[in-house]
Amino acid sequence: MIVLGLVGRPDVPGCHDGAVCLAVDGKVVGALEQERVSRRRHAPGEGPEDAVRVLLDAFGVHPREIQAIGYAWADAPPGTPVTEAPGIPCGVHVTDALTGTILPNLASRLGTRDITFFDHHLCHAAGAYFLNPYARADILVADGWGGDGSTSLFHADHGRFRLLERYDKCWSLGMFYGAAAAYAKLGWWGAGKLMGLSSYGRTSDMRFLSFDAATGGFSLDPRLRGDLAGGPSWEKLGKQWLAAFEENVFPYTDSSANAFDYAPFAADAQLTVEEAGLALAARARRLSGEDTLLLSGGVALNAHMNRRIALESGYARVSGTVAPNDGGTVFGAALLAEALFGNMPAPLPAEAGQPVFFGPPVPARAVEKALERAGCTAVALEQDRLLSEVAAAIAQGEVVAWFDGPNEFGPRALGARSLLASPRHRTTLDRLNRVKGREPWRPAALSLTAEGFRALDMEPPVQGLSDYMLNMHLVGRERIERAPAGVHVDRTTRAQLVPDADSGFGALLGAVAEETGLPGVVNTSLNIKGEPMVLTPEQGVDLMVASPDIDLLAMPPYLVRRS
Repeated sequence: MIVLGLVGRPDVPGCHDGAVCLAVDGKVVGALEQERVSRRRHAPGEGPEDAVRVLLDAFGVHPREIQAIGYAWADAPPGTPVTEAPGIPCGVHVTDALTGTILPNLASRLGTRDITFFDHHLCHAAGAYFLNPYARADILVADGWGGDGSTSLFHADHGRFRLLERYDKCWSLGMFYGAAAAYAKLGWWGAGKLMGLSSYGRTSDMRFLSFDAATGGFSLDPRLRGDLAGGPSWEKLGKQWLAAFEENVFPYTDSSANAFDYAPFAADAQLTVEEAGLALAARARRLSGEDTLLLSGGVALNAHMNRRIALESGYARVSGTVAPNDGGTVFGAALLAEALFGNMPAPLPAEAGQPVFFGPPVPARAVEKALERAGCTAVALEQDRLLSEVAAAIAQGEVVAWFDGPNEFGPRALGARSLLASPRHRTTLDRLNRVKGREPWRPAALSLTAEGFRALDMEPPVQGLSDYMLNMHLVGRERIERAPAGVHVDRTTRAQLVPDADSGFGALLGAVAEETGLPGVVNTSLNIKGEPMVLTPEQGVDLMVASPDIDLLAMPPYLVRRS
């Protein structure tokens, strides 16, 4: 059975992170985000049709072969009958009324026009569940605004899901944190920046909102003034939070241009989310008694919160997914649609490892054409020689654009579309920040093998979190000098665990270890400010041409030097 999972509508201006997943017989074949094709960050107000076309073409699937379509939001028109399906809570809607809206140029060519609309948080939960190896698990989903709630607790047992509890939209952790980022002049999409800024501040006793694991209830700090629990819409709730910050939080005005004025506020906002996340995990465990917890939803991108849940929640296993954000719901939509038609997908085999690279294959000829078009002088090398030269360049302080094979899915660069540099010198980080247009105070992430974790005396990696750069790790105090560019002021790094391998990114880190003694690099996404990560070879070449601080472009088997 061939199934599509979709999210994103071109007729809804507030829609974002459109994406598509292609599954065949209960297994994910590929997935792609719309922004990678349209080149508009987060693809605001876009449907996923461009990404659908690219993915189907890449895997040789004709639209008429599609037998089922799942959509990751309960967006069916009013009046669409609700179907109750065993093991799929929150109701299911099946209709063809929006097929021409969501896929305007493909609708007439599809093998089915029916789209099955699922609960948004359920798709977050199912995406995390089916991309992990656990038959039974609790799932904590927390985001900005998902259907009729902002946070949901699920339990899954051999593919059957049960909604334990759901909390009202007015208690949205995602909205709170997004508004906090906006108040700190970092933008509504600046949650990651706010998390980095929080490490520079000292916390007070202010917890803007809190959650009681015993009663299952949220509450506001009694010192806050204003009616924050009554926001009937996304826009109004955001304005209410901003008003509350202006009323209650230093510096009280919007005149400051210094990010560090907001560091204490950022620290309080961060601790608020961490403690609420811990309490929500405790609530889920109280309700189910389960010993495995999966995290999804945009709030699960908060790596400090994830670290505390992994260390302090009492769950034996805490895991996540390659894309906790809205784009990742397409995995759940596709596999729930498969299950609805009687073919229950199984969790991943334990030996499979955490999946990362879902993008379309990149033919060698596509790389060659991109280099020819740009007039680049490229050298084709055998793998060992290529890895050795790239590792030597990194060791010498050069900035390397690394483009290798199918792209990673999700918001993190995980070794297919990366900007790489040595972590030994902070000056190299300055060059990376110039390429990216990033603020110089923001932290960088490390990519390391398991040996690299040990060499830096770090907290051990957490399976299903560290694989995706979703977990903070303390670095040994005496080892920071080996990787200062990848360690933040609080002695943590949002590190990625890279499996040892004979090829690809793992092999490159092995070559870096031979040059430097440490199998680790600073790794950030291959893009410039305001643009999505690079998808195609042409985009990779264009990025190097436009960025004089990039010294070397590696597109195996080709190397291109700045000279």
